[in-house]
Amino acid sequence: MNACSASKAADVVLAVGAKPCMGCTTAEEAALTASHCDVTVLNFGTPTTRDIANAVLNARVVVVDPVGCGLETRGKMVKAWLEARRTVKDTTDCPITMETIVKANRSEIEALIRLFGVDGSVGANLSVTPESSDCEYNEDTIYETLFALSAELGGMWIVMTGRVDYIAHWKGPHSPHLKPHYCAVREYDSPMLQRFSGAGCCLGAFLAAVGALELSHAEELRSRCREYRKVAADLVRDGKFRGPASFQVAFFDGLANANFRCK
Repeated sequence: MNACSASKAADVVLAVGAKPCMGCTTAEEAALTASHCDVTVLNFGTPTTRDIANAVLNARVVVVDPVGCGLETRGKMVKAWLEARRTVKDTTDCPITMETIVKANRSEIEALIRLFGVDGSVGANLSVTPESSDCEYNEDTIYETLFALSAELGGMWIVMTGRVDYIAHWKGPHSPHLKPHYCAVREYDSPMLQRFSGAGCCLGAFLAAVGALELSHAEELRSRCREYRKVAADLVRDGKFRGPASFQVAFFDGLANANFRCK
C-alpha cells in the first residue's frame, strides 16, 4: 500500500466493517497475508520490489492501484505484474475464480494504454494534475478504449476514476459490446475528494472491502463507486467540515455511519 495513504486506507476498511491486514515488507509476508485475506490490495504508489508484487500473483481477488505507472521504471514493473497475473489466471487449474480490478485515475489509465499498445485513448496526459488528466473527451471512445484495455489484460475489471467514474469489463471473445459490461458514475461529483492525499487509494481499499467479491457485472462496481462519492457529496451539501483536514475526518465518519455490508 502507498506509504502516504496506508493508514487512511486501513481506516476506511475498518470504517465499513471489514478487517485490514497490513505490514507486508517482504515477499514472504505478502504471500502469507494474501493467503489469509479475501481480497488483496496491491498499490504501486510506494516503490515495491518485484518479489513483493509477485508474491500476490496467486491471490484470489486483487485490487491493483498502478500509481506512478507513467514513470518508465515503475511502468515496466506494473506491466510485468499485470502480464504475469493474466498468465496465472489463464493457466491455473483452480475451481476458485480469480478476479483482478485495476483502479486508476485517467492519467494512469492512459499510461497503461500506451504500455500495452492498446489502440485508443481516454484523452489524458501522463500527469497527476486534475486539469490535464480529467478533461472533456468523447465518451464512446473512452468506453471502446477501456473495453480494449480490459480485453488486452485478459478480462480484468477496469475502474477509471475522475469527475466521472468509468467501469469496463471484457468477458471474452463472444461477449457483446453492451451493458452490463461497462457503465459510468456521473452523479455525486465532489471536488473535495481531490483536496486530500490518498482519496483514490482509499477508494481502492473501499472496493476491496465492500465490492470486490463475487462480481458478475459492471453495475456492482458502479454502485460501490457511487456510494463512495455520495458520502462525500452529502458532506459537502451539509457543510459539515471547515477544510480538507476536517473533511477527511467527517468523510471517514460518514463511511462508518453508512452501514455498508461487506461481502
